[in-house]
Parts: sequence; structure tokens; C-alpha cells
Amino acid sequence: MTQILHVSDTHLDKRQYGQDLRRADFADAFDASVDIAIDEGVDAVIHTGDLFDDPTPSVPAVNRCLDTIGRLEDAGIPFLAIVGNHERKREEQWMDIIKRFGNAKRLSKSPTVVTDANGDDPVSVYGIDAIRSPEWDGYDFTLGESESNDHVTILCMHELVQPLVPEHRGDPYDLSEDILDRLNFLPTALALGDYHSTCNDTVDGVKVFYPGATERCKVSERGTPSVYLLNIQDGELSRKTRAISTAGRENVPRPFLTVNIDFDETHSLDHAATRIDEDAGGMNDDISDMVVVARLTGANVGVTAKDVYDLMAEREVAVPYVDDKRQPDVDFDFDFDDEQTESQNPDKMLDDAVGGLEISTITTEADDLVRDDTVDDDDIRPEMNTHIRTEQKEQFGEATLEER
Repeated sequence: MTQILHVSDTHLDKRQYGQDLRRADFADAFDASVDIAIDEGVDAVIHTGDLFDDPTPSVPAVNRCLDTIGRLEDAGIPFLAIVGNHERKREEQWMDIIKRFGNAKRLSKSPTVVTDANGDDPVSVYGIDAIRSPEWDGYDFTLGESESNDHVTILCMHELVQPLVPEHRGDPYDLSEDILDRLNFLPTALALGDYHSTCNDTVDGVKVFYPGATERCKVSERGTPSVYLLNIQDGELSRKTRAISTAGRENVPRPFLTVNIDFDETHSLDHAATRIDEDAGGMNDDISDMVVVARLTGANVGVTAKDVYDLMAEREVAVPYVDDKRQPDVDFDFDFDDEQTESQNPDKMLDDAVGGLEISTITTEADDLVRDDTVDDDDIRPEMNTHIRTEQKEQFGEATLEER
């Protein structure tokens, strides 16, 4: 039987909430996934993108990554990966550097064969890096032929697809029409990255699955950080979930606690303290080991976000973060008549003012992102990086920096 560990979205070097501790957490979670691979004695590890959180990770993060992949090399386990949208660079990719180590390989549309120790139960593994939106319609999805018809085939991609990903999460492609119908043959399985929840389905006879992220990348994510163990035997592929926590590393993944603090006009900082203590009391973990996100709503009393942050710091919360959703209580005494109301609407006035400026498309997109209250603050930077790289591609093509 051939065993493959499927891991994705490790987002190494992500300094969540501006905390070095969280950057270490993401590296520890990747180490935990390798612990599982070595413990299970798998024949290969496949990584379906976003190994790093950014195209320019820090040197310590790269070195830590190489150390982790080196542990796989010592165990004789190949590391096979594709490039995700977060880490994607214009030319040479990080995987092109990492693959210089003996056990690492960047997957492509040509098959990489994995077998068990006896050479049995062969699997042909393919990979397609995250595709930029402007390139999607003209992209060639043709895969190289497998060495034999008896191989199980796995295609690795880093995309959001329906029906697994709900429409409100990004702009998912239709799996059947946008991918499967464009392939020259249907693989046994489609191993996916980019969606941070663990889920699976069977579409047009193809087993499709996301293992989810190995650490919690947003407070809104509720899934259990996990990896998949893929078992291939006698031409059949089965799948088993392994939670990252089963690796046995302390505080991996780090527990999250969200405390909703709703203020009224009579409340003081004591109210915030009571709410934090009440919610923390229902947890089995020590609050000093947690990421605690305090969401402030209700009346805009004299308690500031910094007051609440300092309160959590006094309680030695590992990673405190305050999300202040309160609106200033300001009474604007505007005397609009019916004809003036629409023209003097503040949002419309701002739109008109921005529309009258000679600014680039990318600047307009930045303005839209910052003013869109449905976009999390943590998402603005990666979204803008994607817009900028797309605009560079459209404006300069493959031109070098000197030519630009």
C-alpha cells in the first residue's frame, strides 16, 4: 500500500496580529505535519500551495522551512509541492530553490511517480501552480500521460472551486466546467489548496478534497487544522483525516478564544474584564497559552481598544488582539431636503470626488478594498498583492525590472 500525506496552506512567516509568537506557531504547525508523516512512514508528502505566506519570506523563515524539509529527507520521504497564490513570484519560485535539496520537487503537468517501498501501488502525481485570473481562460490544462493505465492519478491545484467552496468565499470556479471539462483525462483525485477548511466531495467520478490549513489564519476560521493521509491500494484511493494536534506538540495548533464584549452606556473596563474571565473560564486551556480576540460592540463608552488590550496583557494572554466594531456616537445636524439628500450622501460625495481624480485602476481597486467593510483587515494586503501582480503582468508582460 502506498501512503501519501496531503498538507496545504502552511503560510510560513505569517506574523499574525503583529506577533512573533504567531510566526513561530505557523512554523511549529508545519513541523507537526512532518511529525505525522514520519510517524506514519508515508511514501511521500504533497503540499498544495501557500507554503509561505508572502513572496518575500524572511531568511529565518526560509531556513526553518529547509530544516523541516530536511527532516523528511533524513527519513527518506520525498516532498512534492506546487506554488500557491500567496507565495507566487514572477519568475523563479521558492520551490525552484528548495528543490535543489535531494528530496524536494516542484510538481508539474508531467507525472511524478510514487510507490510503496516494494514498488507496488503506483501513483502518478501532477501539479498545476495557482493560476493568475487574467491567464485562466487561455490556460492549457493538458496533462502528460501516465506511465501506465494501472496508476492512480492525483492532480494537485491551488484554487477555490465549487461545489466545495461557498460562493461568498472569494470567487470560486465551477469544478466541472472550469477544470474537469478542460483536462485531457480525468484524474482519480484532485488534491486542492487555498481553502482553509477540511472538506471533500466526489464530482464527475473524481475524488476532490481540501485538507485545510495547518494553523488558524483568521479569527473567522472555525475548522480543525488538519492534514490528509491518502492510502492507495489495488487501484483504489481512500482518505483519512489527521488533526495537527495529534502530533502531540504543545500549543500546536494554538487555541483561539473569541470574546464578544457588548458595551452599554453604564459599562466600564470592569465589564470587559468580566466578559473575558467568563469566557476564559469555560475553556480547558490556560488563557496564557491562547490567542484571545476581543470584539467590542455597542456603545462607544470611554473604554478604548488599548485599555482592553492592556487588560489582556495584564492577564498574560499569549496573543491579545482587539477588534473594535463600535461606531462613534456623533449627531450630525444636517438639514437635507429630499432633492439634496442623494447628492449630499457622504459615500456618494466621496465616490464622486475619487471619480474626478486621474488615478490608476490599481489605486481605485485599493480604495475599494479599504472601504469595503466585508473584507477583513488581514485580507487587504494579500488581496492588493494579487491585484498588483496582475496589473504588472498586464502592463509589462515578461519585461525585466530594468526594462520597466
